[in-house]
Amino acid sequence: MSIDLVKNAPKTPAREASIQSMELAVAGDGEGWLALFADDAVVQDPYGPSPWDPEGRGRIGKEEIRDFCAAFIKPDSLRFQVRQTLDGNGACVNVGTIITKGEDGRVGWNEVVNVYEVNDEGKITLLRSYWDFAANQKTFF
Repeated sequence: MSIDLVKNAPKTPAREASIQSMELAVAGDGEGWLALFADDAVVQDPYGPSPWDPEGRGRIGKEEIRDFCAAFIKPDSLRFQVRQTLDGNGACVNVGTIITKGEDGRVGWNEVVNVYEVNDEGKITLLRSYWDFAANQKTFF
């Protein structure tokens, strides 16, 4: 996991939430990850329509986000390499690569832009992840 760039950047609530999100996702701690979110949060991963979310509406509220956790937040399934982090106005944007490992052991990767927005309590209200689903499917080996 390479999120040192984000850890070494100036501290803000949104950036801290992004760090916790990545660390808990890498650890496979779905319950800890879910606890980072406001009750009415939205997770759009990937942003827009995909086979996982044909309508492209995202997962809205903790119950739907819990289902996302069960499907994707698992030990030894994610790694992040962040090349750039930007922060302002209650939001943090991290640009980099995410490496994923499926249950079948195959590994894939994709370029990603993750946007984290937080409320006054530092809870994530929006996690929007921009990446190309079709391109990602071609990277698995």
